[in-house]
Amino acid sequence: MNGKKYNYNLEFENLTINNNRINSSLLEYLRYLNISIPHYCYSDGLSIAGNCRMCLIEIKNAPKPIVSCSVSAKSCLNNSEIFTNSPLVKKARENVMEFLLLNHPLDCPICDQGGECDLQDQSLVFGVTKKRFYNYKRIVTNKNIGPIIKTVMTRCIHCTRCVRFANEVAGVEDLGMFGRGMSSEIGTYVNKFFNSELSGNVIDLCPVGALTSKQYPFVNRSWELKTVNSIDYSDGFGLDIQIQIKNNEILKILPGYNIESYTSNWISDKTRFSFDGMFSPNRIFHTSTLNGTTKTQIPLPWKSLFKELTCFLYFQDHLNRHLLKIDYLIILLNSHISIESINLLILLTKKFSFLKLRKSENINFNNDLESSFMLNASTQKINLSKSSLCLLTGVNTRYESSTLNLQLRQRYLKGNFEILSFSSLVDLTFPKTYIGSDVKTLKSITEGNNIFCQKLADTTNPILILNSEIFKRSDTLSFLELVTILKNLTKISSKFWNGVNVLNPSLNDAGLSYITNVKSINEKDIKNSVGLYLINTIFAQSKLKKLVELKILNYLKEENTKFKILIEQNNIINSEFYEKVKRDYKIYNLINFSNNVFYETSGTYINSEGIIKKTMRVVSSSKKSKDDWKIIRKVFSYSKSILFSSNQNYNSYLNYNNNNSFTYKNFIGFHYYPIKNLTKSNLYYNEKPSKFIEVKSKFKLKKKKFLNTFIRFWLNDFYVGGKDFYSRHSSTMITCSKAFRLAKTNFY
Repeated sequence: MNGKKYNYNLEFENLTINNNRINSSLLEYLRYLNISIPHYCYSDGLSIAGNCRMCLIEIKNAPKPIVSCSVSAKSCLNNSEIFTNSPLVKKARENVMEFLLLNHPLDCPICDQGGECDLQDQSLVFGVTKKRFYNYKRIVTNKNIGPIIKTVMTRCIHCTRCVRFANEVAGVEDLGMFGRGMSSEIGTYVNKFFNSELSGNVIDLCPVGALTSKQYPFVNRSWELKTVNSIDYSDGFGLDIQIQIKNNEILKILPGYNIESYTSNWISDKTRFSFDGMFSPNRIFHTSTLNGTTKTQIPLPWKSLFKELTCFLYFQDHLNRHLLKIDYLIILLNSHISIESINLLILLTKKFSFLKLRKSENINFNNDLESSFMLNASTQKINLSKSSLCLLTGVNTRYESSTLNLQLRQRYLKGNFEILSFSSLVDLTFPKTYIGSDVKTLKSITEGNNIFCQKLADTTNPILILNSEIFKRSDTLSFLELVTILKNLTKISSKFWNGVNVLNPSLNDAGLSYITNVKSINEKDIKNSVGLYLINTIFAQSKLKKLVELKILNYLKEENTKFKILIEQNNIINSEFYEKVKRDYKIYNLINFSNNVFYETSGTYINSEGIIKKTMRVVSSSKKSKDDWKIIRKVFSYSKSILFSSNQNYNSYLNYNNNNSFTYKNFIGFHYYPIKNLTKSNLYYNEKPSKFIEVKSKFKLKKKKFLNTFIRFWLNDFYVGGKDFYSRHSSTMITCSKAFRLAKTNFY
């Protein structure tokens, strides 16, 4: 039996069809009797036959075949004989299959579902070799339900899988069946799009070729593709996915199997279709440098670029020695970098004092405890049943994390679960109670002067979900102080329960916070730096954009902001950044290192739940691009040939042998041995604890200052506005963004 289809069916085991509860107890009874059950009997109401089911069995003394997935086991206990392969059952299945193929077009050679069609498989096993229908088949007009779903409604057999998925799972009741008898059709009744971030999953659910992908028509068959397991890069969960490739080219991305929950994943449209942004025309395939006279980029080999960088560092060090000053080289990174590259950058900054490691976003929080920057175990699916209330603070779970939104929706449908939203108005596909978006509201709740205080006090194991984007506020310390007080006064935190959770929008936000605390770049760093080293930095959403705009407005002094070098380790052209920096910062030397995209490299990441995710190389890269950690290792290797004389007392002579990736991974693993025997008795007391750590005192607390700004969402566009580096360059995501912006005046 196909494992993928079986897992899809498990998701619908307790759903309803035609207002009748599906009962699968008969199938359990058949398994108990050790009776061989055909694979179509596992459908639990999602058989491709719809109302005319294929899961027919024969019971002794019954006048006709029985539909197994709609009969309870209690009614069969008095009958000791159940037949699943009798002549009557075979004849009944042949009649049902003939009825299904009555109006279905026989276009298997050109159908995109060929090789993956359930109707094709069952017709081969249970169908007849001759036909008795010679009239014209019914023709149904196609519907335009979105920019990613191609409809061939003549093939539709009215199984209602897509309708039930839209209603029960996605929470968007756009699809339905209208008409009666031979005029029955599935569509949106009025001309509109299937407006859901999970709409691409109906392509996998459709058992025939009625719903297929518009980006994959008439390309390849399933037996021509090679399937490789990988992870998602678009959000902080890193879901397991399956990548289908052919001739070193990614063609399709399908949901993978989640080992933790033993189910298949529902992936978003961004996960499924945004991979073409990695291979967009804006990609950089060669390394280059900037000609100082003509201001044009000149392609150079890797060896020449590393030598040029080494010479620049050497002469800059001598110049600083004569001028008795230190000019820093700022290494700017984002949170999508792998753990291997982070460790290597930390070693590089420990060796040379003139290197500073900075991040592009201004996020300040406490990383001393894991619960301060990741989702705790209380938000996982198995523990949501222990809670009866969830407080969402500044988070849009529908577009920031579709996986968490599905878990909250499933918990709400089970009952006895209330959701409070402290943020802007948004449709989360399930009912919620809006309590405001002003910080004064949270302050009144903490003081006990709000109508919702009694709910938080009486609720069993409440859950508080924060967004890490809230930590960008200027009053972050005061805001976290409110959260701490609220946690201590209610049942959010107790001896056996910790309900405070932080949702990260990027894949390795938690991994970066787990390893080190990287400061954010500021104006002082720009003024005291001789250049920038950008590693996969998104200029459109980084703090660097603000600093460049301040330079344009002459806020930063001219004499202190002359960059002598700009190094960009990137695979996508940042044309807007290039133009502004060249014009306003007067760059003398520009070096461009071409690195590999996400699916062309291997790396380790830590998602928002604290689970270590490992990705392997799926497709091979070009000869002129390298992995991030290999480029940083080469910079490290070439810098060992220089004896830096400036600020020599603060340069640590840290060296290690790193001839291959296996040696480097062992080096990272050796960090475990010095700390494995540490206990509470051999830890020294820190006289200056972190300013984020709560220190209980018997004295009166000092006053906190709050800003009157509202809690707003950081994500303006789900398709092209995320933290991932590739969706904004994807032609499919751009098309989806235009279509849904036209459909709604307000995106939310």
